[in-house]
Amino acid sequence: MTTSTPRRDTSMLSVAVGLGIFGLANFAFLGLAGRDLTPAGSAPVAVAWTILNAVGIGLFQPLEQETSRRLSAARAQGLAGANLRSMVRYTTLATALVLVIGLLSLPWLGDLLFSGADELVLVTVLGLLSQALAYFARGLLSGQGRFTSYGAQLAVDGVLRIAGAAALFLTGAGTRFSYGLVLVVVPVLATVLTVPVSRLVATWRDRDGAPSPTPMAPLVASSSSSQILANFGPLAMAALATASQQDLSGRFVAAVTIARIPLFVFAAVQAVFLPALAAHAAQDAAASFGRAVRRALLLTVALGAAGVAGVALLGHLLMELVYGPDFAVPTSVLVLIAVSAALFMLAQVFAQALLALDLERLSTVAWTVGVVVSVLTLLLPWELATRVSTALCTGAGAALVLLVLALLTSTRRWHAQLASAVPESAPAASSTTAPDAPTLDDAPHPVSAVPDDPEAHP
Repeated sequence: MTTSTPRRDTSMLSVAVGLGIFGLANFAFLGLAGRDLTPAGSAPVAVAWTILNAVGIGLFQPLEQETSRRLSAARAQGLAGANLRSMVRYTTLATALVLVIGLLSLPWLGDLLFSGADELVLVTVLGLLSQALAYFARGLLSGQGRFTSYGAQLAVDGVLRIAGAAALFLTGAGTRFSYGLVLVVVPVLATVLTVPVSRLVATWRDRDGAPSPTPMAPLVASSSSSQILANFGPLAMAALATASQQDLSGRFVAAVTIARIPLFVFAAVQAVFLPALAAHAAQDAAASFGRAVRRALLLTVALGAAGVAGVALLGHLLMELVYGPDFAVPTSVLVLIAVSAALFMLAQVFAQALLALDLERLSTVAWTVGVVVSVLTLLLPWELATRVSTALCTGAGAALVLLVLALLTSTRRWHAQLASAVPESAPAASSTTAPDAPTLDDAPHPVSAVPDDPEAHP
């Protein structure tokens, strides 16, 4: 056991704490805004929050991942920096598109999604730009092994988000626009408070080494399509709700945040699952790869079942505790949303397995089909909340089926290739048995495969 193990454990703990604070802050922010502005008044703010999660994660989480991979690879090679030219080009293009599309479609988006609150379209556009900065900074921190600072950025973001919403709530100064501004300003403040601006600029300008061979388009397509499906419910509700149903729209978004609490826990499963699969795939350890997938599936099934049962029993209590008595929704709607979350988590397990095999295009197809199925489900002649929550289930279910089929087909082909590569004189040495393949415990944590934490050596 090397001294790097305690450091890595401490670093991962700081990230976990940061994620926990960040997750709780979202509940606090939406809860305070909902109590202050009423369900109807807070609905546009909740929609802005949803879009920032769907589009922001879809566009800019790949930026974090690729920045982290490039910097960590450079560290492993003993280089001082990495060539991030492709990430710079991508970020410039993505932010320019966000600005142009958002501003040109401002009146239309305001009417379609924000009940005529055009100022929240501007808030959403600026919020996406601030998220680009935050995700780039996180990629820098994780790529340089500075996990304590990574966790600190998440924690500071969460604390500032709670403080901003609480200040508006307590002073009576809360409006849809002012709550929206919290979503714009806080990511920028959290970034500059935890990452020196000079380091951000130096990393952004660095051109050491070869440019990244990994194209961004497939990663962004997969990430964006999955996030559109994950956040389809609130967006569909905002688009379909009439002026008299804005109250229902606000209550539905609140129900989504409560019923999908297991998704926050699922992030911890993903944090171990993906690097373990990547290690098995890199060593052609097909048998170990399959065992890792099965373990992740067991954990996810247990988590999803617990989430559905918990929402059925305690969902109404949690809704009233976080949002207040005005945010009640039928138990059937809460349970349907929880079921959709369970299906989505299972789909994510198979999608992550495909990603480890460099088959992200297959996952993109599956997520896209899921979105189409969700849209078609909205044509059913049911009450709006039931229709939208059912659409979440059918979309996630359709994506899950396709992802399962894609992974089964891919792994069978993988096993066949490995079997055909084994010399006839040594059939027992098939690499599919992978006797020396690493286990989940042996797999590197995301970017933490480099043993020393630089923050332990200032």
